Amino acid sequence: MTDAELRDQLLAALEPLGLRVRAMFGGYGLWLGDRYFGIINGGHAWFRTDAASRPDYLDRGMPAFQPPNRPRGPKTVDRNFRVPDEILADASQLTAWALRAAACERE
Repeated sequence: MTDAELRDQLLAALEPLGLRVRAMFGGYGLWLGDRYFGIINGGHAWFRTDAASRPDYLDRGMPAFQPPNRPRGPKTVDRNFRVPDEILADASQLTAWALRAAACERE
């Protein structure tokens, strides 16, 4: 799936929440209200995590986001993890995971 196709899928699924999307770092940034909570890049959605939510991603074997063209610094962004396909396919779970990601504080 392309980034644009995934963007359109998320916009439709999360429309009731008022999802906003804008071009960012070669993909798309995701916002609920004024809260950044994820990114679409490389055909995948990556949601922000915290200590409470991160195990749900790790238990499913989901990797942390690795920006493809990061000029310096660490390549892994270990607060953003790939959203599992089964979550993307279920609107109610996707909504819950998006709300949880938007509620995460910066660590």
